[in-house]
Amino acid sequence: MSKRRGSWFRFGVLAVAVWCAPALLPSPVAAEGVGEQKFKPGDKAPDFTAKDLAGKEVKLSTYAGKNVVLLNFWGMRCGACLEEMPYLEEIAKKYSGQGLVVLGVDTDGVDAKTVVETLAEVKVSVSYPLLTDEEFKVTDVYTNFLVPLTIIIDRGGVIRYIHTGFEKGTEKQYEEAVKKALGV
Repeated sequence: MSKRRGSWFRFGVLAVAVWCAPALLPSPVAAEGVGEQKFKPGDKAPDFTAKDLAGKEVKLSTYAGKNVVLLNFWGMRCGACLEEMPYLEEIAKKYSGQGLVVLGVDTDGVDAKTVVETLAEVKVSVSYPLLTDEEFKVTDVYTNFLVPLTIIIDRGGVIRYIHTGFEKGTEKQYEEAVKKALGV
């Protein structure tokens, strides 16, 4: 299977999983556990390198020892992901001066131009770095292709919080986990 064709196949599987998963889950409590089987709080966060929308390489381990990282996996056709992004933007702005870095990883397997065009089309804008993962190298390590997936990593590179899904009010849980990881 060609690389391009393989990406579209995986994108189709992801789209079906994202679209169908909420209907199959009986409650938000059940949804929270779905994407967590790869890691749990206390696990070391695997390092990765991905490109931001300007083509600059971003390496997770760059932040070790200095920053708490809120790592968010999202998809362009995921309504909950797009709804969540402005809340992540607020958290990023509120805590960046205290050592928080927010990174968003697009799980669609598309290039930066497609991400930029799609976000403009749906009128979503954030200032924190959005990373592309065209070959699913980061997405495969961290997710089971259920998005949004939010992971908070402490300064020592240890996962402290994991949440799959989003509904209004979840941002308060994110903020509390960020404050705890920052020690504020």
